[in-house]
Amino acid sequence: MGKVYECIGRKANKPFFLEKVCCNIYSAEELVYCVYENAELLEKDIFTTELANWLEDECDAGKMADRLYHLLSKDATTQEFAKVLLEEFPYVSAGQQARFLELLQEEDGGNGPERRKKRGDYFLQKGRYVYALNEYESALSAMNEYDAEMMACIYHNMGMARAGLFLLEQAQEDFLKAYELDGKEEHYYYYAAAMRFSMSEGEYIRTISEDVQMSEVTLKLEARMQEANDKWKNGPGAAFEEEKTAYKAGGSMQYEEWIGKTVSELKEDYRRYIQ
Repeated sequence: MGKVYECIGRKANKPFFLEKVCCNIYSAEELVYCVYENAELLEKDIFTTELANWLEDECDAGKMADRLYHLLSKDATTQEFAKVLLEEFPYVSAGQQARFLELLQEEDGGNGPERRKKRGDYFLQKGRYVYALNEYESALSAMNEYDAEMMACIYHNMGMARAGLFLLEQAQEDFLKAYELDGKEEHYYYYAAAMRFSMSEGEYIRTISEDVQMSEVTLKLEARMQEANDKWKNGPGAAFEEEKTAYKAGGSMQYEEWIGKTVSELKEDYRRYIQ
């Protein structure tokens, strides 16, 4: 039988938004989990008086809040704050704590651009595209030495973030910059893809016909698009079409309500991306 651990305090009625990790938390346990799982994102300014107040008032975690107040008063390090939180929870073993604090120390020793890029990569993976772009732009601004490979990677990922926001013309520019920096075909492929989805068919055909390299890349692109289209039709697309047909059969009012609900859900997803 597994161990049973006593919870600390209570679940909050009002969540606390951890901006550096970009998520809402509802309990002291969730705070510790977010800290433990995101060593590469932690910075000293995540630990604030507001966070300590929230733990005390919303979570009834007075002991933890008092320890944070004490650390805030003596301008403690990121490692000291994290150590205090981890010590409050027995399911993070001493060995795990030691490895975590070592990783945190390594992250603190890294230079600005590398850490900013890691943060950008995290937000890109989570679909928080505006946050990702902010971090990538900060990484580029913080670079003191010319590093073509790293800059190309950053520009490529900026293109991915802009594409996620449907800023396809700007995404083209990012992918092209990445290609010009290190010459990798992958960047040119995504440049062509952004072009494919932002131009009219006639304009796109004229553009690729004037560029031999573009013509070769677009053959791969069209093949992958066809593959993705077939996968959609035989998977989620089939269920979507079946649902659409059923609502259509139910009458125009029912169909319009379904369309409205579907569009609203897509809009909500997009709002989350641009927050």
